[in-house]
Amino acid sequence: MTTKIGFIGLGLMGRAMVARLLGAGYQVTVLGNRDRSGVEAALAQGASEARDAASLAADNDIVMLCMGTSAQVEDRIFGPEGVLVGAKHEQIVIDFGTSLPASTLKIGAALAESGAVYLDAPLGRTPAHAYEGKLNIMCAGDPAAFARARPVLDVLGENVFRLGKLGNGHTIKLINNYYAMTTACAMAEAFGLADAAGIARG
Repeated sequence: MTTKIGFIGLGLMGRAMVARLLGAGYQVTVLGNRDRSGVEAALAQGASEARDAASLAADNDIVMLCMGTSAQVEDRIFGPEGVLVGAKHEQIVIDFGTSLPASTLKIGAALAESGAVYLDAPLGRTPAHAYEGKLNIMCAGDPAAFARARPVLDVLGENVFRLGKLGNGHTIKLINNYYAMTTACAMAEAFGLADAAGIARG
């Protein structure tokens, strides 16, 4: 594969996605944090390791982030050795985390000044699905950038959706989480009613 990918964030989901990309033949450069287990697993599978986010961005066509919070994403983007330092014209940067839409728009505007394009693409399903390339990917942002990234996204996801303008992906993911938690609360109340009525669970 000629597309070079830089991947930041090798937790359970990130390391599974990297393994999938390496298995598909992509050249992948990784950057982790304190826990090196995901980095070491990726290196054993043929990945290389960047010294910082700036050099990772400078050396790759697509930069992917899979991190826990918007604050962590912003640190990797805006830090003194962040992605923004190494970002280049027509580069695609993709956030797979569940980030705040306002943060997504801020990052997108900053990257646009460097000629790069930001896509928000939060995920559904689990790391086990990621190893199999069966994630649900809710991607939003520039349609031309989405089309360019689509072959890589198809390696990672069984269902890849484009949801319109930048920020829509993260908004939909938060709504999805809200709906899921509402359903879980309703189910808990239903079990409580059944208990109060004396109905055995077994």
